[in-house]
Amino acid sequence: MTAPLTIFQPPFSQPGFRLFDGPAGDVAEVGTGQIGVVGMPSDWTHSSRLGTRFGPVALRKATTLLHATRPQAASVDPDTGYCSRLAADWVVDCGDAPITPQDVDATTQAIAAMTEALTVGGAIPLALGGDHYNSFPACLGYSRGLIRRAPGARFGYIQIDGHLDFSDRLGAWGTHNHATNARRISELPNVDVANMVWVGITGWVDGGDLALIEQQGGRVFSAGDVHKLGASEVMRQALAHAMQGCDELYLSIDIDAMDAGYLPGTGSIVHSGITPRQYYDLLDGLAEAPLGGLDIVEVSPPLDPSERTEFLAAEMLFRVLRRFRTRPVAAA
Repeated sequence: MTAPLTIFQPPFSQPGFRLFDGPAGDVAEVGTGQIGVVGMPSDWTHSSRLGTRFGPVALRKATTLLHATRPQAASVDPDTGYCSRLAADWVVDCGDAPITPQDVDATTQAIAAMTEALTVGGAIPLALGGDHYNSFPACLGYSRGLIRRAPGARFGYIQIDGHLDFSDRLGAWGTHNHATNARRISELPNVDVANMVWVGITGWVDGGDLALIEQQGGRVFSAGDVHKLGASEVMRQALAHAMQGCDELYLSIDIDAMDAGYLPGTGSIVHSGITPRQYYDLLDGLAEAPLGGLDIVEVSPPLDPSERTEFLAAEMLFRVLRRFRTRPVAAA
């Protein structure tokens, strides 16, 4: 007899915290100018260090606590002179997609349905992982929604990551796992490899995958490039390359691009990676980018009892999302 499929619901689908303490709502209630949050508590497509299924709840808690430590009216970044606003009217937490661990396709379609609905409604989907495979269903839904909302529109893609994730398949895990997400995204109808950029790649990669990316016009910046050129210059070049002939940008933030000495709580650690300040500067470089969708993945709380990993990741989100409700202090 075949065992019945298990679908995770509580406690994942009813989080005790909401991202940045924003309101909860349904995907159908989120509209233009807002960010709709979708949790993806799944690590069944990772091949080694598990625990990222607890990432969404950890990110919600960390962003809420981070928010609570800052002034209630606004907090100011002394480097830029910009101030942030509370998330009361622009971030809506839509809960988690239902996860069916024994059925990758069911999980994929469940996540994609939520990000598609948000995109069609004019909102920006923000997906919380989970291992990096989940970026594919998040981007799949965004791609479908963009086709419905703006037929003919194209999107560029930037992946900040220690790894390419461009394999066509990975051993027993097949074609849909944390090493194939970027390859599956490259096959979507409204993106080209020529508009895909990887930033922060560290160490050894598959030479065939790298050659294929470069042959098709993609761009790869290593962690060494970030160290040598500077984070701001790398992101300037990355954004220019990704947006050639494109209308919107999809951003995938894999936290494992950061050196494991700073951030151990992730599924696939890297050494000689980028520093926290470099990661934040990369995200600051996207302050004016036309983001259409994004995800953040590979936060694994069980692998870092100190909890610093989720707080570093919370700050990453704050850096990239603050553009939606900020203005120079002088204009206040």
